[in-house]
Amino acid sequence: MKIIYLLPPSEGKNLWWEYWDEKLSTQFKKPLEIAIRASEKDLKCKWVRYKQGIQLNKNINSSEKLTAISRYSWVMYNSIDYSWMNSRGKKYFENNFCILSGMYWVVSPLDMIWNYKLPIETKWLYKFWGDQITDLLNEDNYDYIVDLLPGSYAKMINWKSIETKIIRINFLHKKDGELKKITHWVKKIKGEYIYNLCEKGINKIEDFSGENVKISEKEYHINIIS
Repeated sequence: MKIIYLLPPSEGKNLWWEYWDEKLSTQFKKPLEIAIRASEKDLKCKWVRYKQGIQLNKNINSSEKLTAISRYSWVMYNSIDYSWMNSRGKKYFENNFCILSGMYWVVSPLDMIWNYKLPIETKWLYKFWGDQITDLLNEDNYDYIVDLLPGSYAKMINWKSIETKIIRINFLHKKDGELKKITHWVKKIKGEYIYNLCEKGINKIEDFSGENVKISEKEYHINIIS
């Protein structure tokens, strides 16, 4: 079964570097003009941090590079904990996950990328990418696409035109005797779910969900919508 999981990037990014050459799975035109003309509202920061963000985008061609899975940090990516996965988990993650980025389009975990600051809500960015991601997903003939995107990044895809079966996952827990959608710390739970999913190497659609799925010593209900 051919599955692709779609992840968002993180706002937080690691600054250290390993290599000097950018290496990507696919070539495409980056939205550099949009990135260097972005407003404070676009970059979601002000004053010194805004100036640093613009400079980062202006000088992107001469900045240090990292693999995408090493570049992105913060709650979800820290919980995915790729570096501590077993060999099967790493291989599964590398082969079945991709990251949608406002700057980098569709990024594989081991693609080498520059550091940048460009939230997907930046003006003109949705228009820049258009239906390119939708077309790419249709071309690759997946059996299932697993949507793990927040609403802002999900807008990069024209879902009505997707020809593949789509899976969306709800993380639920019991509260006051009822099953309710998790809103607090859901990024951490999602990251830990991904870690466990990769180490198991999910190959059957029914393995995505279940009752009393144990994550971080707590039990959750994982429901799928397909």
